[in-house]
Amino acid sequence: LHYPGGPQRIFQAVDADLLASACAWAATSPNARNETFNVNNGEPFEWRTVWPAIARTLGMQPGEDRPMSLGEEMPKREAEWAALVRQHGLRSPASLEEFVGQSFIYADRGFAYGIPPPVPIALASTVKIRQAGFDGCVDTEEMFCRMFRRYQDIGWLPPVA
Repeated sequence: LHYPGGPQRIFQAVDADLLASACAWAATSPNARNETFNVNNGEPFEWRTVWPAIARTLGMQPGEDRPMSLGEEMPKREAEWAALVRQHGLRSPASLEEFVGQSFIYADRGFAYGIPPPVPIALASTVKIRQAGFDGCVDTEEMFCRMFRRYQDIGWLPPVA
């Protein structure tokens, strides 16, 4: 699985379950009353550092850097995706556009494809929410692997061979 991104970009992610937990905490904690908080997994990451784990979760070997626009290239693979859906009896749509919408364009931005270096870093501090009493965090690499395994389990992505 070749890495399609551009220059190094320090990023933050937020797990949906973590965000839900933070919202539930904020709804009941007096320390959260009338406050605004940032929520993220707890650590900055760079896509290249989590890419090998994602590749292994998908049953692939991590590849080299091969920058490309997923927004431009993936629609060209529509027939290949439809064949995978049929071959594995996937529950996901055979149309990539129906399945992912604008996600490939979003991924291009997240992977810093086409952005000249240096890529600006924008990090959101979670110190305030931690000081107020919310202590949840999620390992980002484990989150991505868990998400892809779930998509395999529910038949949205092919199982590991």
